Amino acid sequence: MFLTLTKTAQERISLAKKLATGNLILYYESNIGCVCGNSGLFTLKITQKEDPEVDSFISTTIGDLPVQGWSLDFLDNDLKLDFDQKKSALILRGESGLINANVLLINDSGLSVFTLHSYKKEENH
Repeated sequence: MFLTLTKTAQERISLAKKLATGNLILYYESNIGCVCGNSGLFTLKITQKEDPEVDSFISTTIGDLPVQGWSLDFLDNDLKLDFDQKKSALILRGESGLINANVLLINDSGLSVFTLHSYKKEENH
């Protein structure tokens, strides 16, 4: 399994890592209120916490990316993460097609790194 990150996706992740401290992981968020078999979404999480479920890695263009081993079943072997400037969204695709049209960059609280930064900026003005 390999995840190619485009240059624009790498830039977006670099910006997020300037706003939040911690390790970047590919995280499958399955607590979204649905009881179907594949009811979650992949996110990129910048975390300072250890998670025993994060027990595997995916090779990427930026090095090995930690991931929950059980979530690998929901991914294709050849993956691509791109950033759409117009939609301001990271897009995850695989050989079978679109996996997530808006991969959020979140912190340990599950909040978007960019949304949280915007609120902090507004509070300071």
